[in-house]
Amino acid sequence: MRRPARGAFLAAGILGAVLLGGCGDSGAEVSVPQVEVIEQPQISQTEEQREAQLDPESEAGTVLGEEEVTVMTPEGEPQTALYTRVRGNGDFSIAYDKSRFSIAASAGELRFEPSGEQEAAFLSIRTEDAPSAEELADQYVADSGEECSVEEMTIGEGEYPALWVSYAEGTEPDSRSCSLYIFRHNSALYTAQLDGTAGNVEMTAELNTILSTLRFDEG
Repeated sequence: MRRPARGAFLAAGILGAVLLGGCGDSGAEVSVPQVEVIEQPQISQTEEQREAQLDPESEAGTVLGEEEVTVMTPEGEPQTALYTRVRGNGDFSIAYDKSRFSIAASAGELRFEPSGEQEAAFLSIRTEDAPSAEELADQYVADSGEECSVEEMTIGEGEYPALWVSYAEGTEPDSRSCSLYIFRHNSALYTAQLDGTAGNVEMTAELNTILSTLRFDEG
């Protein structure tokens, strides 16, 4: 059952987490962080990075600059973090903490993984070939084999409309949890997939913070 719910991930800050249960009786929960901008990012670019930003042919993963942002930690303390903004696999850019995550980029997928972490966790943004976001969401629900929650929400700096499919494969701390954000911009359809474990709320929050910096080029 789909029910409307509006939420927005804003760039670069973690306030806490809200637990939303999946539909059905599974009792599985998926953690969703709430983030807050404390100050607007100060963007630093070289001339080469500025040219790459203006060049629509620049490859996915091309560095476009750095942003120093003051964020709130889970303990409620302000903290300065440095994000590296890169070209996405589409008409968007996204920023991440280069000291905490590695990136793999291609024309079809942008993938972030925690550096040096043994636990499997990642954020993948990929292009999709499907008639609509609704049909793609239905397919993901069918393929999951789990009790899923499907919500309408917004993501990224521009609060872009998305369908959010979420489920967990159990209630143990090491059980896999998955969030799929399906969204369209112009003629392109994307899925942002965030995978982690139910017990690692901090890593889920960090990956969601990366997603919160998603920005489409409206020029």
